[in-house]
Amino acid sequence: MFQNRKLRRIALAAALIPASVLLAGFIFRNVLLNRLLSDRIEKLEAVTGMDISYLKAGFSGISTINIYQLYLLPPEADTLMTIQRIKLNIRPLSLLRFRLKFGFAEINEPKLTLRREGGESNYLFLLNHGSDSDSSTTPDTQGRNYKAFADHIFSLIFSYIPENIRIRGLQANALIDRHHLFFRMDDLLIDDRTFSTRVYVVEDSISNQWNLGGLIQPSTFSAGFSLTTTGPAPVKIPYLQHRWGLLLAFDSLKLELKYKKESDSCSRLTGNMRTTNQRINHARISPYDVVLSSGSAEFSIATGNAWAEIDSATRISFNGQDFRLFARYDQIPEKRIQLRINEPDFDAAVFFNALPDGLFTNLADIRVQGRLGFSLHFDLNPDLPDSLTFNAALKQKGFSIQSFGATDFRRINGDFPYTAYEKGVPVRTFMVGPENPDFRRLDQIPDYLKYAIMTSEDGAFFLHNGFIPDAIRESIITNIREKRFARGGSTISMQLVKNVFLNRNKTITRKLEEMLITWLIESQRLTDKERMLEVYLNIIETGPMVYGVNEAARFYFAKDVSKLTLAESIFLASIVPRPKAFRYSFDSKGNLREHLKAYYELVSSKMLRKEWISQEDYDHLAPAVELKGPARELVVMTDTIPAGEIEEREEF
Repeated sequence: MFQNRKLRRIALAAALIPASVLLAGFIFRNVLLNRLLSDRIEKLEAVTGMDISYLKAGFSGISTINIYQLYLLPPEADTLMTIQRIKLNIRPLSLLRFRLKFGFAEINEPKLTLRREGGESNYLFLLNHGSDSDSSTTPDTQGRNYKAFADHIFSLIFSYIPENIRIRGLQANALIDRHHLFFRMDDLLIDDRTFSTRVYVVEDSISNQWNLGGLIQPSTFSAGFSLTTTGPAPVKIPYLQHRWGLLLAFDSLKLELKYKKESDSCSRLTGNMRTTNQRINHARISPYDVVLSSGSAEFSIATGNAWAEIDSATRISFNGQDFRLFARYDQIPEKRIQLRINEPDFDAAVFFNALPDGLFTNLADIRVQGRLGFSLHFDLNPDLPDSLTFNAALKQKGFSIQSFGATDFRRINGDFPYTAYEKGVPVRTFMVGPENPDFRRLDQIPDYLKYAIMTSEDGAFFLHNGFIPDAIRESIITNIREKRFARGGSTISMQLVKNVFLNRNKTITRKLEEMLITWLIESQRLTDKERMLEVYLNIIETGPMVYGVNEAARFYFAKDVSKLTLAESIFLASIVPRPKAFRYSFDSKGNLREHLKAYYELVSSKMLRKEWISQEDYDHLAPAVELKGPARELVVMTDTIPAGEIEEREEF
């Protein structure tokens, strides 16, 4: 019996010990909780660089934690976020092991405030904090470590998103350089990694509503999102228009992505994106909204310590036309930008039908048949512009135009009204044809003038198919060097297309449309070279409200164009690139300026080599002219040209 009592005492003691531990854990659970929270907060502060504090925290029952009035304070900046209450369900036994195993979480009334004014901000520190040691400069690189930066951003995104959470009354205010944005989500529920909610957006008093949903899988660093409008107004991505003048809007967007650290030297983001009724507007792209009824992309973007690459597995599609893209930027051993597109064979009809509304207005509704092939190779060290490698080609196979759309480019073959523009404003309209008394047929224009202008503007006009690749390359080099659109690389064919068929908006799409129309006219022989040159010589600007070479001959020399001498012809050729420059062509003694004397020597020597003038013409040429027309009254004879007085012709 004694033995039985002893066994019962042992059993009772064995039962009382864990019970006592549990009782002690229950009694001191709030103490343990605050200790664990302090440890967690300390780690988060180290990762984020913020000061994190809360008013109080405690248990409600044995498995529910409440944290009240949580504050996220950036270093030396305004409060980033406040949360009224966080409610967490935990596994109670994990507390005894000094761990917190969270179940469902509920966050009430979080308020995020983003502020930026110039270089002062309360959020930009998050982009760099935690990766400073390996993201900025290493012994082998200068500048950003792209892989470390990408790893840091995606780690922030995926590491702090729980599998199950409910967020009520979320508000986000952004005041960025006095531009105000406001977001609100009344109820966001992430249940087993899936979520859906309605987003209310206000940007500078303009409101909108979106439906947002998706799936987030932090364990695999993958996610999928969908964003759609709830009404007639499209989803408009905020801030872009304010910051960069870019409108980006759509009815729906679906995005899937996956991030993977492939090795110590490479990380990769893969995924796909789909949009419907996408609208793009930017002053440098087009004066009109560019509309894509459907657009998609399958992308693979890799980052390394000193490089970033869109690899050739990336495929972009718009309105049914797709192409593969390769792009890469290297920081070492020298800066290098590469861009390649190679689509050797595609349906021409699909391509022209896919051209977005608002992009190429002259080509709207054109009907074609046959096959096309396009290639582009761009390779540049931006610190050494002359290193540029540039090749582009559009090839055809069985291509033909079945019917013209908005514009019949063959109208250049007959008489037509031409409208001249200055700074995008129409200033004068006149007929190109015999109805105009100043119109001159090509055979009525002296060879001296034709060849002088061709030498100055496009010496290979009768030999090329509308483009001179080396001239385009040189124009890109010049634009990179001067950091502006300073030179367009235009041939006479391209200048003619720009002047006759296009507006004067200096946009990327206008330049692309110019090149595509030039290709159509030249490749399909819609007109001959002689007619193109004839029209060009009858419409080019050569002075204030002076258009065409016969008006120029009368304006400068009070004679018909057919009577011009070689010296007068070269003088007019010098005016074409700078129509207003004639006022400062002479020095204070009435002689042509030194740069024009050098121009005479350059042009005449080229004309001699091509046998466009004789040796006798060359030997007897003197760089001197006498103005006898109305221009004489406008000339300023001075040794110094006032800054900003001479404007070059708009090339781009």
